[in-house]
Amino acid sequence: MADGGWAIGAMLVLLTAGCLLWPSRAPLARSRWPAREGGGGEPPRATGGATVEQAAAALHLVALSLRSGAGAVESLEAVARVDDTPAGRELAIVAAAHRWGEDPDQAWARVGSGWAPAAAAWHASHRSGAAPAGLLAEAARRMREEEIRRVEKAVQRSGVLLVLPLGLCFLPGFVATTVAPIVLLLVGGLSE
Repeated sequence: MADGGWAIGAMLVLLTAGCLLWPSRAPLARSRWPAREGGGGEPPRATGGATVEQAAAALHLVALSLRSGAGAVESLEAVARVDDTPAGRELAIVAAAHRWGEDPDQAWARVGSGWAPAAAAWHASHRSGAAPAGLLAEAARRMREEEIRRVEKAVQRSGVLLVLPLGLCFLPGFVATTVAPIVLLLVGGLSE
């Protein structure tokens, strides 16, 4: 009986692991959007923002796809297809807006201000006719550096903010145990 329970437990663990590791077959989010010529509508705007690290990683993938010879919109769609983070969903929105003929500035405005370096790189390459791969890789690097500086500032600020309450908590104890006895001793010595 004990061996049968062990076997059932092992099968449940394997079944759970299989369910968790099974590849997702979810369709692309852009496939739910109506086509412009037939049904009208427009691509949605991003609701949840990607983190800086997710956006920078997605931009690096787009740059690699562009360097492999894929087209600009195709690269956006390819990364959106494989990236299941909010960054991938936001790139799908930008790709759909490009497919519908929107200006690159309008397309990137749909995903929020976190993508500003990518939008600037895309705009520069679109206006100059230069390949966007290098500009997007540089934008991803800048995004990561700015995020590192922001985090370092926040850590430094939190250190200062932690010292103030601690000082206010320990200052009365310091005054009561160190300063007050010395003052009382000095006052007592002057009165004699």
